[in-house]
Amino acid sequence: MEAAKALALTSLVIYLFAFGLYNRQIITGKSKPNAAMWTLWVFLAGLNAASYQVMTGDWVKSLITYAGCVAMTTTFLITLRTGKFSRLGSFDWILLGLGFVAILAWWVKQDATYANMLLQLAIAISFVPTYMGVWQKPANERPLPWVLFSLGYVFQTLVVVTRWTGQIQDLVYPINCFTLHLVVGLLSLRRST
Repeated sequence: MEAAKALALTSLVIYLFAFGLYNRQIITGKSKPNAAMWTLWVFLAGLNAASYQVMTGDWVKSLITYAGCVAMTTTFLITLRTGKFSRLGSFDWILLGLGFVAILAWWVKQDATYANMLLQLAIAISFVPTYMGVWQKPANERPLPWVLFSLGYVFQTLVVVTRWTGQIQDLVYPINCFTLHLVVGLLSLRRST
């Protein structure tokens, strides 16, 4: 098996295992995610997968984006059943708006790279409420799934490097998501005083 495909498969297994752990924690009440946040993440993940695939033109690089769509949708459905669903606030509507701006920019400019970079910004901003929630109450999240998500993105970054075509923008998504997920894991390690 080609090295990049083996790395992509490793990334996928780690990533989906992390989702399995996370979903189990939701079902057992050890994690308390907000369904509204997961609504946004499913929307952004779908746009990200489509634009990343078009931008890179590489299904191996894009594999984790599509797996993320399926896994996030599953997590969203579990969260709907077991979690709390608060109304979308103004912050959430701004993120949705940014997602629609990315779609519009993609359509008008015919540039998936531009759309994907806007989506990376939206994804980064979408983590702010999670950071604030975990900062205030670290017990709301367990670190292991978030660290595993990050590890999956390490392997995803290696996939991009292994299949390098000189396009620096291909690295933005996995490095962005590695950082964002790792911060949640690190914040959840804190203990309230």
